[in-house]
Amino acid sequence: MAAKSLADGPDSIRLDQCLAVASEKSALARQKGISEEILNDRLTNLKSNWYPSVGLNAQASYNSETVEFSDLLQNLPVSIPSLPLDQYKIWADINQQLFDGGMVKALKQVEKAGYKSEIYQTEAELLAIRMQVSQVFFSLLLTQNNTETIGSSLNLLEARKNALKAGVSNGVVLPENLLAMEAEEISLRQKLTELRLQKTQLFRALSILTDSVFPDNSIVAEPEIPVVDQNGIRPEFLLFDMQKERLQANSKLIGSGDLPRVFAFSQLAYGRPGYNMVSRDFHTFYTVGAGMKWNFLNYGDTRRQKRIIGLQQQLVDVKRTNFDVHLRIQLQAELTNLEKYDSLMKQDQAILSLRKSIAGSSLSRLNNGIITSADYLDDMNAELLAELQYGAHRILRKQAEYNYLILQGKLNFNH
Repeated sequence: MAAKSLADGPDSIRLDQCLAVASEKSALARQKGISEEILNDRLTNLKSNWYPSVGLNAQASYNSETVEFSDLLQNLPVSIPSLPLDQYKIWADINQQLFDGGMVKALKQVEKAGYKSEIYQTEAELLAIRMQVSQVFFSLLLTQNNTETIGSSLNLLEARKNALKAGVSNGVVLPENLLAMEAEEISLRQKLTELRLQKTQLFRALSILTDSVFPDNSIVAEPEIPVVDQNGIRPEFLLFDMQKERLQANSKLIGSGDLPRVFAFSQLAYGRPGYNMVSRDFHTFYTVGAGMKWNFLNYGDTRRQKRIIGLQQQLVDVKRTNFDVHLRIQLQAELTNLEKYDSLMKQDQAILSLRKSIAGSSLSRLNNGIITSADYLDDMNAELLAELQYGAHRILRKQAEYNYLILQGKLNFNH
């Protein structure tokens, strides 16, 4: 996606749209669709367990001997034909499950819980990608702010250098002062070169994360007040819940193994001999019936398996508690950052105001030949540093605000 689609202006880039595009274009997002297809196929396969099973069989055989009745009936005026030595049979077996102890239902619950676990795991991995996008974006914003601040300072230095040339021409200011300013000008341009290369590297990282292409003149828009999703929650908590639900479904599946299976069966056949063993004619014959299978003796295996599942559920609770502890530590760190930067920004504003006054006074004394340009440049650099610190703290404060909501899972980036 081109950068234009991520921004308000023609070449500006917004954080919320970067987060949305990164989530949409990530390979993890495509993984959701694949998982859903797998689930649908597995549920269809399980549903087919309730369909009747049909098997077709055929058999032809020749026996060296067969049942002979002539010896038994030799004194009777009755003749019973002997069974044929060659026998033929083709038949269909049809079986229908009537009761499976709830096994298919439990298997479906296991599959659905497994699918949801995969989805929440994917969401957790997507959240990590969003954190990366946010980190790169705010680094870009900080780089852009520093570039603008140093660029303004450079323009101001050039203007003051030109004004100083008049003092040098009139003999009020020593030529060395002009050389010091030119050296400082080169130093500022060097810093701008470093920032330009850093910006290029960060844009490349953002391009990879969002699968987008950004023009070299792209502008990073400072994020507005974040939109809070009050119903948002970290996907890891949902993942833990679903893992326990899947274990519970497995417990029901194990319990279903202790219940009897009831089924109906039938066999439709054509051949000879059939159930009438003395018939030498080809004919149809069939069997219908019902049956039950119950393996009621498992030597405590079910009890042990359920105990294992209970222990696994306890492990999930332990992991959830451990995750919650680490998350609360991260959230507290971001809250501390918010308080810290709020306090620092108030001090930054006071320092910046004083540094501007000092630099203005130094410029007047420099123009009157009272101080050297080195003294003035010290004051000018102190003003520049104060301005850079204020800009950095303002951006880092905004980053802490976004990080806090992302860590909570409550940042709405689709507004």
